[in-house]
Amino acid sequence: MLKYKRVDIIDPKQGSDNLVDIIAGMAGKNRHIVSIATGGFGEDYLRLYRDAEQILDCDCILLTEAAPWLPMDLPLAEGQQVKVGLYPSADRVGNYQITIGYTETG
Repeated sequence: MLKYKRVDIIDPKQGSDNLVDIIAGMAGKNRHIVSIATGGFGEDYLRLYRDAEQILDCDCILLTEAAPWLPMDLPLAEGQQVKVGLYPSADRVGNYQITIGYTETG
């Protein structure tokens, strides 16, 4: 089954990834991130980390209204933590949302 989870990045600051936890691998559940989306500015970067490894560093200009979802293929093992964030080109004011699509079996 495909599920979605959203987090908020509030007032992201320039010079920082502004990371928040979004999902973790769990015992008995096979989780697999299949997509990610955000409404950040074109000069900002969408970032995703699995544990300490940076998996995604994507210019938000690539995520348009015509193609807002970036496909992914990221399995999560038990105990692995995923963080997402925005790296803005300037301090931002407001609430920015990042959404992932994932599957879960088990």
